Amino acid sequence: MPQTQISQPFQRFRADIVATAFAPHRHDTYVFALTTRGVQDFDYRGATRRSQPGAVVVLHPDELHDGRPGDTGGFGYAGLSILPETLAQYRPGGGLPFLPGGVSRDPALMRAVRALLEPAPLSDNLQSESALIDLALALDGVSDAPSATSPVSRAVVEAACAHIRCHSQRGVSLAELEALTGMDRWQLSRDFRALRGTSPARYLTQRRLDQVRQAIADGDRLADAAQDAGFVDQAHMSRHFKAAYGITPGQFARTIIQDPIPTHRHPVLH
Repeated sequence: MPQTQISQPFQRFRADIVATAFAPHRHDTYVFALTTRGVQDFDYRGATRRSQPGAVVVLHPDELHDGRPGDTGGFGYAGLSILPETLAQYRPGGGLPFLPGGVSRDPALMRAVRALLEPAPLSDNLQSESALIDLALALDGVSDAPSATSPVSRAVVEAACAHIRCHSQRGVSLAELEALTGMDRWQLSRDFRALRGTSPARYLTQRRLDQVRQAIADGDRLADAAQDAGFVDQAHMSRHFKAAYGITPGQFARTIIQDPIPTHRHPVLH
């Protein structure tokens, strides 16, 4: 099955959660989730966090977290899944900003998230890009400062990502990426994490899961979807799916409403 061609660097999504709890999981995008009703509790970086209406949950790529209702009424949220390279592109320092506490009521950050949740940015490149810059600046204002990355590192990581995406079905080794980029695996892995927030191996797994999600939307059998994406079998795929999104493929289809799949190659649930 061919990979979906993507042009939009972010995806909007929304959910209304009554009883669903997300198991601990990770994804390789930033998530900005504006709590719209109720109380959202989640464990993140060794502590239980709580978000109430108006607050923005900010999840860094590859950080383990879960999610559950904080009271009997459940909770709702509207969110954005944004590629880490998009935020890095708009930041002079180059690396990825990090908000340790995971929840913010910073007015500038809340305004920036709300602006990107509006439908207009998807149809206006200038408006969309300006809103992304505002988000990057707002996140910078409330985050720990990351280390800078060089233009050479950025080009190497971009080449590695492109190679992984092109060969996700058969798989890619670090030795192969070394030969492609001319950089040793240790430095490549460090720079990859600085610019993508995850490892090359997890990036590969996520690209396979992107293909699985597209197949689910197309109505394909899960066993076929798993094989076509490069997983050993359906059970292997399902384990990775839940580890990435916190729910099973079946729950995924029933729980989340998000932008059409072709707008974003990185699916996110919570």
